[in-house]
Amino acid sequence: MGTYRMMLVAGLMCMSLVGCSTGWPQGRLATYLGPMSSSPAETKMAKHGDVRAGLVVINDTSAHDSAPQLSAESFDAIKEHIQFQLTKEVPMVLVGLDTPIPSTLPTELASLLQMAKDQQVDYVVLAVVSSTEIEVPDRLPLGGSISGGALRGLLVGYRAENLALAELALVDVQTGQTLIQVDGQAWASLERLDVPLESNIYPVVRRGLEIPPIYPTREDRAHDVMRAVASSDAINQAVMHFKESWGY
Repeated sequence: MGTYRMMLVAGLMCMSLVGCSTGWPQGRLATYLGPMSSSPAETKMAKHGDVRAGLVVINDTSAHDSAPQLSAESFDAIKEHIQFQLTKEVPMVLVGLDTPIPSTLPTELASLLQMAKDQQVDYVVLAVVSSTEIEVPDRLPLGGSISGGALRGLLVGYRAENLALAELALVDVQTGQTLIQVDGQAWASLERLDVPLESNIYPVVRRGLEIPPIYPTREDRAHDVMRAVASSDAINQAVMHFKESWGY
């Protein structure tokens, strides 16, 4: 097969990647908070001073088409990222509520609120991160980009794509009422070689043509890096919507 034809096949496979995927994850907040109205209650908290809230972060993998769970290291980084972004954008002090919530038990809201009361916080921020993922065989440019390296040849490899959803909810501890409910979506892709070689080009994680790529330092961590990158970007979008709902 000629170089041009191989490039065409690779391009078509790349274009069809999203279409072959299971699509964006379905929202998971209701699993933990119970059925919610389409329009959360109007926020009636005091706007002066910092609001003190408990933070619970969940990496939900309970859906049948869910991507694998984030590594412990990446999950810790995601928790820190959520806390940093939220406290940067809204006047809020976040206290970690370290409690495991079984993903199959939506009735755990009551115990979560009780824990928040015990730690003397008036609100809980529940953050749920989930994602779907697909990986297909592909031909990757020898030089790392179609515009440059593809003319020098193509390598046998794989292209994966992760579609991430980050959901944020602000819950009144006394009433159990959801005051803010927002989400954010983002994607990241991973290109890796079929046979790992020493390379400063692959594996590579991409998330947009104008955003510099990320090069995982270890082959066995490449998928985890892709998932963490997509989740972080989804969190950024969710926090932006959270700030808008807050009213600042």
